[in-house]
Amino acid sequence: MELAKVRFIRNPKSGIIRTQSVIRKAIEWNFANSDFYYEIIETEYPGHAHILAKEAADQGYDAVVAIGGDGTTNEIGSALVHTQTALGIIPLGSGNGLARGMGIPMQPLKAANIIKTGKIRTIDAAQVQGEIFFIVTGLGFDALISKIFNEQEIRGLLPYFTIGFREYKSYKYEVFVLKFNDKQIAVSALFVTIANMKGWGGGAIISPEAECDDGLLDICIIHRAPWYYIVANLYKLFTGGVVKLRKYSRYQAQSVEIIRENPGPYHFDGESRDGGTTLHVSVLPMALKVIVPENS
Repeated sequence: MELAKVRFIRNPKSGIIRTQSVIRKAIEWNFANSDFYYEIIETEYPGHAHILAKEAADQGYDAVVAIGGDGTTNEIGSALVHTQTALGIIPLGSGNGLARGMGIPMQPLKAANIIKTGKIRTIDAAQVQGEIFFIVTGLGFDALISKIFNEQEIRGLLPYFTIGFREYKSYKYEVFVLKFNDKQIAVSALFVTIANMKGWGGGAIISPEAECDDGLLDICIIHRAPWYYIVANLYKLFTGGVVKLRKYSRYQAQSVEIIRENPGPYHFDGESRDGGTTLHVSVLPMALKVIVPENS
């Protein structure tokens, strides 16, 4: 892999590590003797990363490196879809789902080194209601938790699960109608997740067999179940054992239409949106170039 021009884009509000000088010095130390030109730009407002990444792609940059969490990575990656500019990732968020899925180290210095030593891999993207995502989209209980979580300043897995346990007591299950592959099913589910990759951020795995370059989306359902069943099996979301649950179903399709009883939130790549009663999700095959470890 040869690079000539690279733009680093950092969200100064991402994740736990927010010391600007430390991140900048780490990059400068890592790339001091590199053969390519690079620059570091920090975002100033929501959506700024997307604009900066699109600008870099239009100007022929070989790569744009996202320094931040899944939201920042999504903004940048969505601007690079169907271009020759590759996405690099230095993960600083609380979830880092795309970085984990690509085998990129969670340590910033090690991740930065991948930009020099890695290779290019082309993966699928997907879209929900016209917006691009790379990891998962979903609706139901986890979408509600994502909405509440994104409205607060504290990040990390502990606050996420704290919100989850609190909200589960009063959560009312929905019935979802899913249309895909010329068939239709109705399910009463805790949540429905459409996965392009194996899991969410934070190490949770919803579809261990998902592949991000097979041109298919994995439709994963956790069906209605007693609270004690959900609590007792929660750990299986982090071991890959979720596929063995009798309350778990998985299908594959290139697109799916989801109809719900009432309008409500949905989420994608760590972002939350308020949706209507119908969601359309579809795959974009081989849409994004990503810099990954050589042995990935």
